[in-house]
Amino acid sequence: MIHVGVGHSQSLSTVEAAARATLMAMGNAGIAKADLAIVFATINYQTEYEDLYQAVQSNSSCDELIGCSGMSVLTSAGEFEEEPALAVMVIRSEQLSAVSFSAQGTAAEVGEQIQKDIQQELNDDSLLVIFPDVRAVNPAELVKHIGDDGTELPVVGAAVSGDATGAQMYHWKGEEATEGGLTGILLTGDFNTEIGVAQGCQPIGRPREVTRAEGRVIFELDGEPALENFKGALQLLTQDDIRRSGGTVFVGIAMDPENKNPIRGDFLIRNLVGINEEHAALAVSEEVTEGQLVQFHLRNPNAAADEIQAIITQLAEKTRQHSPAFGLYFNCLGRGKGLYGAANHDIGVIQEKFPGLPVIGFFGNSEFAPIGGRNFAHAYTGVFVLCTAN
Repeated sequence: MIHVGVGHSQSLSTVEAAARATLMAMGNAGIAKADLAIVFATINYQTEYEDLYQAVQSNSSCDELIGCSGMSVLTSAGEFEEEPALAVMVIRSEQLSAVSFSAQGTAAEVGEQIQKDIQQELNDDSLLVIFPDVRAVNPAELVKHIGDDGTELPVVGAAVSGDATGAQMYHWKGEEATEGGLTGILLTGDFNTEIGVAQGCQPIGRPREVTRAEGRVIFELDGEPALENFKGALQLLTQDDIRRSGGTVFVGIAMDPENKNPIRGDFLIRNLVGINEEHAALAVSEEVTEGQLVQFHLRNPNAAADEIQAIITQLAEKTRQHSPAFGLYFNCLGRGKGLYGAANHDIGVIQEKFPGLPVIGFFGNSEFAPIGGRNFAHAYTGVFVLCTAN
């Protein structure tokens, strides 16, 4: 059994907000002592972090506190955008254990330190949750140094965020709040994880096979010049499609070589960064290999709404026989009200499919999740993680 509860508060007093949110979470979990407290808070509360920690600790009897600041935070109760909010999730279980860690340095140094900290605790059901500071740690490089083979250790989470300028952002572990580097937790035990990645994209045309490529340059798709394929895909778009997307086209790369019929959620979405007219080639921001399937995509609000609905529905079906104990949702700063024009869109979809499920998360600067069995850093993405007791 995994006992989990979430709570939130919008009180402007740090002590009061942390105490109220923690007491609400403890009451919802039905426990007197927590093993782990996950805390996300808007930047308003950062200057009094010591008070925040003490209020959470004294009301949960939990020393294992992990989390970070977010420009906006969320729980099952809603997405708190452009307003002060503090969110707390408490967990108690004999089936689930947590190892928290922090590290400073470059992506390589941080990745090496994480490997050392978690190596002895790893098992088949481990899940790594990370909150790096992108001002000091490159997200894509970090994933490679941790290990991009998600078959052994799936990596999820988001990069910390804070004020609108990006000058103030923090992560915390226990009594200390720091900048730069990274904090995170390794969850291990007798539980199962399901992960959904919503990238907010509308596919154009059909998937095509990469028949000639070098590094990040695609020369041929389905045996034809890649640029001609691209121009053909653009002809399928309406003026309305182009207007809603801002005119930016992306490349979706199917990462599972065994999947010959990829659908939404199976593609790694990357930028189209260049066109070479002379060689009729396309350059993308990720390495591609011959034999992979790719598909052009547009990002727009309608596609984002359709995709999050499809992803959450798929996860609801996968977990129909065994209800999840809790969820984590890491949303991009470029989504939310700015994308949909309305509040609480994504959490509303989650609530509809998983009524009563404790969920916590925040809006980050970059998101992390596996696609096709490999870990990646993403952008403009919503990552939903479900944990279910075995």
